[in-house]
Amino acid sequence: MADDNKPLKYMRYAIGEILLVVIGILIALQINNWNENRKESRAIKNVLIEIKEDLIQDKAELELALELRTEDFEAQKRIINVLESNSSFNESIRSDLGRIHLARNVFSASKGYELLKELNLGTLRDKELRILITQYYERDIPLVNREFADDKLEFENFWLPYVRMHFKEWEFGEHAIPHDYSQILNDQTLLTATKMNCNNLNNTINAYNSALNTAIKLIQQLPDEFSVQE
Repeated sequence: MADDNKPLKYMRYAIGEILLVVIGILIALQINNWNENRKESRAIKNVLIEIKEDLIQDKAELELALELRTEDFEAQKRIINVLESNSSFNESIRSDLGRIHLARNVFSASKGYELLKELNLGTLRDKELRILITQYYERDIPLVNREFADDKLEFENFWLPYVRMHFKEWEFGEHAIPHDYSQILNDQTLLTATKMNCNNLNNTINAYNSALNTAIKLIQQLPDEFSVQE
């Protein structure tokens, strides 16, 4: 009878060994997955911190550009008023003439976002944060760049040739002195172009504001030590 039970004992032993091997493999796989998840979480954390640093730099750029463009806008409105009323020029108008039809670029840092795209945006489990980051880099900043491109086109194609023809002195953002004040005051082309540029500049300011608001939201959601689930 003892001999008859040997195959059963061997089978039980073999099954036990197989189960131990399977359990060992599963544990090893679980540990490997855990280690990989930790590595991924650390990588995401580092990228998010870099994105925050980029955004802090962008915020400063946008705030400065917004301040300057708002001042340009006000100067441009004053010039329109002078041209429409055919008023006399004074020293402040010379300053305003140096601020119309300008193009001021904003430089955005995107190294962190490029790294996040390399990791795959889907690895960022916070859906709201992922959407906000994508909105900033794929909508807000491209819009800022498009508005700058429009400003630059008008600046180069209309304003610079006009300055060369009608001004004896001109310094970017500072002042401008025409050859003939009366010609400037009665130039309907200048008035129409300045009104059109004023509308474009308003769009530029709106684009800067939108990007700045998104940047501020992101900075608030990306503390220095970002909490990442592992």
